[in-house]
Amino acid sequence: MGNNSFKWPLLDGEKILWQGRPAPRCYTFRHWLQATIGTVIFLASSFWTMVGLQLVRAEGYSLGLIIAPILLAIIAFFVGPGQIILARWRWEKIFYVLTDQRLMVRNRIFGDKTFSYQMDLFKSYKHKKYGKQLSSYRFSFKGSKPIVLECLEHPENLLDHLPKLNVQR
Repeated sequence: MGNNSFKWPLLDGEKILWQGRPAPRCYTFRHWLQATIGTVIFLASSFWTMVGLQLVRAEGYSLGLIIAPILLAIIAFFVGPGQIILARWRWEKIFYVLTDQRLMVRNRIFGDKTFSYQMDLFKSYKHKKYGKQLSSYRFSFKGSKPIVLECLEHPENLLDHLPKLNVQR
């Protein structure tokens, strides 16, 4: 599962147990309510801007009339449709791997960075269900910030390896 066109930075004797990446639709639309509200506000403020422009041109109103709706339209675009576009672009650049020693996340968004978490420092996890076979997991490790593996399809394929690593669920 996932694109393995690159090599993971494995230690001597380390074995890959599972690898994956977020499910594309789930990852892209995981904040669908926010995107819907942002899109509605974007469309309303765009209409407000068009009406304001007509009033400025035809009736001679001040340009100040359209500053607020333009700013609102820009902000709403990034909250609404813009965040869906950004999430789709980001999806192609995120990869996960679980080895017998570490959990690694490869993020190729700004460069090619691999974040590594030692499984012997694992504390706990929480999950958020999106459907029968889709979940996101927030893993906590001693001495570091939690890491979220977003929108895993068939997460049991990952979770089944935790007992092998002597990790408490």
